[in-house]
This record gives sequence, structure tokens and C-alpha cells, in this order.
Amino acid sequence: MRTLKLYIVLAFCLTAVSARAQTTNYQVYALFVMNIAKYSSWPSPDGELRITVFGKSKAYDELLKHNGKNVNGHLVKVTQVENAADIGQPHVLYLADGKSGSLDEIIKATHGKPVMIITEREGLYKKGAGFSFVVMDNSTLRFDINNTDLEKRSIKVSKSLSALANTMI
Repeated sequence: MRTLKLYIVLAFCLTAVSARAQTTNYQVYALFVMNIAKYSSWPSPDGELRITVFGKSKAYDELLKHNGKNVNGHLVKVTQVENAADIGQPHVLYLADGKSGSLDEIIKATHGKPVMIITEREGLYKKGAGFSFVVMDNSTLRFDINNTDLEKRSIKVSKSLSALANTMI
């Protein structure tokens, strides 16, 4: 039943709402982040699901709409930072497109920690991010997964979520 719900939510996102390069729909990005978090698990979770946006992105405003909501028994707490030193201990780190050049710094700052890195820029899953968004030719938003990185960080992603990936390593 849970798998069916996941397919319905993500199928809606993939078909009903498009993310165009010129007019990016950050509401869809935020919805994907929330569903990725919902179908993932971290070691030793506490009472919060901390999502930190690194850099300026309109996705932050959309993620704020989920602040205080419950995901798998955890209250969502959304913050935004501009410096790697201010990251803290998030469960999800959303890397804004304008800060994509900071990926190596982010990977070093979170090395050995159960932090899922999700990037707006396509292809960064090949460089160590757990997820990268990709806008398809038909303008739908999809994601690529780096399971190797997620496993190193002790983060588990449901098989049904992995099955929806555009590309997976």
C-alpha cells in the first residue's frame, strides 16, 4: 500500500506538473524533497527531520511551507545557510544551483555523517551527492540517485523510490 501511495504521488509530480528551465517550479522541487525524505531512513533519528538549504533558492520558500509538519513521526524543521561552517546536523542538505561549486566543501563538511545531499543541478550525483534533479526533454522533473554515497552515509532509500529514479549508481 505504501508503495502504491509513493507511485501515485510521484506519478502526479512527473506528469501533471512540469518544471521548465525558464520557469522553474520550485513547489515541485520541494514536493520531491519531502517525498524523498518520507521514503528514506536515517540511523538513530530524533524527533526532528532537519532540512537545510545551502544557498539561495526559491525552493527554500516552498520547503518552509512544510515546516512543522509530520513526516514519519518527525517534525520538519527547515533552515537556510550560506556557509559550510553553519550547516549543523541536518538530515537533508539541499544544495541550491548557485552553490553547486561548493559540493566538494559540503561533502568534506558532512563526511561520515548521515546527511543526504540533494542538488538542484543535474549530474552532481556522480560527484558524491545522494540525489540530483534533472529536467527531462519533455520538461518533467526527475531525479538521479547515488546509492553508493547514501550507503556510506548509512541512509536507506526504499526500493520503490529507487525504482522511480532516472539513473542510479
